[in-house]
Amino acid sequence: MCHFEETLWAEDPECKKMPVNTAAVSGIMKIGGGFANLEEFQSTLDIPPLSSNTYQKEHDNIATAWEKVAENEMYCAAMEEKHLAVQAGEVGGDGIPMLTVVVDGCWAKRSYRTNYSSLSGA
Repeated sequence: MCHFEETLWAEDPECKKMPVNTAAVSGIMKIGGGFANLEEFQSTLDIPPLSSNTYQKEHDNIATAWEKVAENEMYCAAMEEKHLAVQAGEVGGDGIPMLTVVVDGCWAKRSYRTNYSSLSGA
């Protein structure tokens, strides 16, 4: 027809802040929600919802980034514990630092003597 094409940005591409879609998905993930929760929240604010594809792409990128950060933090913590063990002389006969590990687990689902699959958490 008129051969006119234009790109409209939802936000300034030069802005150094977190993109709004990333912030929305990250926020809903942080409180344990998902696509349907974000969609409902956005509708309450009269904000057009993200498509499920857009949500999934953002979710996957965020989850990958969080996983990398978590792995790095665990590695740094292990190296610090190793250093502290060596400083304290807590080293085995084979020269390997002896680390004390404490694990605390909990049942992820609560039940009230029914089907043991409540989504309310531990």
